[in-house]
Amino acid sequence: MMDTTFFRKIFLFQDLSEDEIKATLSHAISREFSAGEVIIREGEPGGSMFIMCQGEVEITKALTLVLDEDTPKERVMIRLKAEDGVSFGEMALLENEVRSATVTASSHCRLLELKQEDFLHLIHQDPAMGVKLLLRLAQLLSRHLRKTNQDVVKLTTALAVSLGG
Repeated sequence: MMDTTFFRKIFLFQDLSEDEIKATLSHAISREFSAGEVIIREGEPGGSMFIMCQGEVEITKALTLVLDEDTPKERVMIRLKAEDGVSFGEMALLENEVRSATVTASSHCRLLELKQEDFLHLIHQDPAMGVKLLLRLAQLLSRHLRKTNQDVVKLTTALAVSLGG
C-alpha cells in the first residue's frame, strides 16, 4: 500500500483524494539520476513531467547574449529539493514543445516520470479527476506566467535605469 502523504505536498495533487493520487502515480515510472546527470536539457523535445521523491536538482537557462569567454553561458535559476514537494516539466503534459530549461541532478535523485500520453489517458479515463488535475495545472502555469511578467518588469526597469532612461 502506497503512502500518499508525501505526494500531497505536490501542488498538482493537492485537490486529489488518496485513491486519485494512487491512480495517477500508478502511471508514473520510477527513475534514478546520479549527481551531475542531466534530467532535462533545454531545447530538447519534452514529453513528460517529473515528481521529485529524493534528492536535489538545479535548474539553469542558457543566456542568449554571451559577450566574451568570461561571460557564463548559462545561469542557475533555482535549486529544488524533493522534501519541498517539487515537480517540474509540467508544460510537457499539455504541449509538444522543447524544454524551456535544463534540470541537472545536484545529488543522487529518485524521481517519478509521468509521460504526456499517460496523463492524457488518465484524465480521459476519469474526467472528474482530470478536471481537478487540469485546474491545478492551469493555476501552476498561471503562477509561472505571473512571476515571469514581474521579472520582465524588474529587468526592463533595471535596464532603463542603467541606460539613464
